Amino acid sequence: MRTLRAARETSARSFVAGLRYPLAHKQPIWLGSPTVIEGRERIEFAEGAALRVGLGGFGLSTKRDTSIIRVHPEGRLRCEGVVSLQRGVRIVVDSGVLELGPGANVNGFAKILVRERVSIGAYCNVSWNTQLLDNDFHPMVVDGVEQPVSGPIILEDRAWIGTGAIVLKGVTVGESAVVAAGSVVTRDVPPKAVVAGSPAKVVGHIDSWR
Repeated sequence: MRTLRAARETSARSFVAGLRYPLAHKQPIWLGSPTVIEGRERIEFAEGAALRVGLGGFGLSTKRDTSIIRVHPEGRLRCEGVVSLQRGVRIVVDSGVLELGPGANVNGFAKILVRERVSIGAYCNVSWNTQLLDNDFHPMVVDGVEQPVSGPIILEDRAWIGTGAIVLKGVTVGESAVVAAGSVVTRDVPPKAVVAGSPAKVVGHIDSWR
């Protein structure tokens, strides 16, 4: 509890109110703003893991913005460490699994839709208004060939997805890579690469980011 409060990401009143969820449901889920959780019994935690939702007013969000986490019967969400979801996120796991690594941060109004698998590695940063979509929602036939509807998205450790970017099915973003704001990522991104544009292309390489 002291660890979660130490960064002063939310008011003392909101923090105390957030205690109601872990006490009522026996899960390490800490709420700092309005949150709708459906399928909480399908949210799994590694030892020492916790899910923090809406504890900070990052970016454009306010304490009134509602976060939605929906895990359908054929899906599951797994936290491998302490994970932060900021105010106004929209997460829907229709089937398959959403994996969130230790220290991962998903900023306000980001949307993650899962049919097969989305894996967000340790200390990844997913900026606000981004979209991670591992499926097309509708089958498509292109030049007489039926296309796969879904494919896993993997963000390796310390990947950074810039604001407004879209990452589509079957993409791996390599360790410490950076996806520039507004990019549409349709193919794999090498580790430490900087990609930009639609479709995103390598425009440089990064030494570090923080």
